[in-house]
Amino acid sequence: MPYEQLSRIETFKNKHPIDGSPFSLSLDRYVEQEGFRYDRALSAWAVVREGGTRDELLSHAHYANDIQAQWSMPAQSLAHKKGLGGFSANRGFIEDLDDLPVGSVTVNVPITSFLYLNAHPGAYVHEYGGRPYYFDRAKIDELDKTFRAAAAKNIIVSAIILVQKAAECADPAVGRLLQHEHYTADAFFTMPRLDNAESVYCYAAALDFLADRYCRPGSPYGRIHHWIMHNEVDAGSTWTNMGKNRPLFVFLDNYYKSMRICYTIARNYDERSEVLGSFTHSWTNPAPGGDYATLDMINGLLRYSEVEGDFQWGLAYHPYPEDLNEPKTWNDSQATFSTKTPLVTFKNLEVLDNWAKKPENTYLKTNKRTIWLSENGTNSRTYEEKDLQEQAAGLAYAWKKLERLDGIDAMQWHNWIDNRGEFGLRIGLRRFPDDEEDPGGRKPVWYVYQAAGTEREDAVFEPYKSIIGLSNWDEIIKDIQ
Repeated sequence: MPYEQLSRIETFKNKHPIDGSPFSLSLDRYVEQEGFRYDRALSAWAVVREGGTRDELLSHAHYANDIQAQWSMPAQSLAHKKGLGGFSANRGFIEDLDDLPVGSVTVNVPITSFLYLNAHPGAYVHEYGGRPYYFDRAKIDELDKTFRAAAAKNIIVSAIILVQKAAECADPAVGRLLQHEHYTADAFFTMPRLDNAESVYCYAAALDFLADRYCRPGSPYGRIHHWIMHNEVDAGSTWTNMGKNRPLFVFLDNYYKSMRICYTIARNYDERSEVLGSFTHSWTNPAPGGDYATLDMINGLLRYSEVEGDFQWGLAYHPYPEDLNEPKTWNDSQATFSTKTPLVTFKNLEVLDNWAKKPENTYLKTNKRTIWLSENGTNSRTYEEKDLQEQAAGLAYAWKKLERLDGIDAMQWHNWIDNRGEFGLRIGLRRFPDDEEDPGGRKPVWYVYQAAGTEREDAVFEPYKSIIGLSNWDEIIKDIQ
């Protein structure tokens, strides 16, 4: 069961006899278990030898290799590498989808903002595990509007699955179930609690509702293609918290289970669904204020996949400049052209591209894993012309790297619009919506992004070479040592 720790089980409850090796065993997929209708596809399976007082584990656990989707969803090609982060139809400026244009977006989906355990006025009701769960109609209708807007333009959508701390949950009862038992109060989001049946089913019910709604033939409500699991987990004590100073594999085990649950549920509906791990610009060193080195976490996921069965996970990476306030990312001192670089920023995206192309890092040792630059941008310290031009130069630099690196699939520029809640940063393509001079106005970086990938690119990008200190764009691509 997802909430059990394999290494701590002394006597296994759900055992089925086998005879010889190899063996074949057929079981019903759904079974009544602890008051729920349990989907055995969520389980990991292992071979054990019964003992008098303690069973002996004879194998690693292994998850289902193939999950039969109930619907056949069409493949959707990515039009180009240009995308937007933090997309919502309610933010206005929807014309940017066409005017830039956009091939991919990320959408924040805080599941605890709309999930209820008991009847809620006007709610959508969804049964999971034999129990009803309730979803706030107004919040879901807002998501529908956003996902439909993207679907109408054939845009690839990545939903960022977020779990709020209990104090911020719409339903306190949901908060009590899903806030991790070791959560510390100063973090933005919590790792979902997955150590008991009630919590696992509550979490799974939210994911199942979303997959059932947004992985449906014809995409009547829009479509989720990728599921980004939580936010910047290498800085978990700040962004996806399950306590401070947790050993790497204690933290990673919970994260891996969260990814597995989502993957299994999404694949029940759409055989093309993928889950993506969310990481800061850390690589071999933790990011400043972070907890773990991203590469250590990625290697842990690869090890889990090797012994427990591979699944189609990828990276939602955030290669912000070393200093998020400083747009001149080409000066980043901690971003080197080495596989041992402390950080990966726009300066050394070649490291990420190199990782993606290594056979040992691929899905089933054959297919490149999806890599989304799902949150990244360069900052304009003010709206003075010099700062705006340096921000635009940062985008031009990043794009010229990105378009040459086919191991990286796309970039979602974050934030789409300057946001007062982002610690004083102005990393958007547009000004603050409440800016006195030009509310939501297009910054120079907007026009650079519009030209990217078009016949106008060279002409629009030309002035930024002098800011960066280049005579030729070919100078920015480096070999990895």
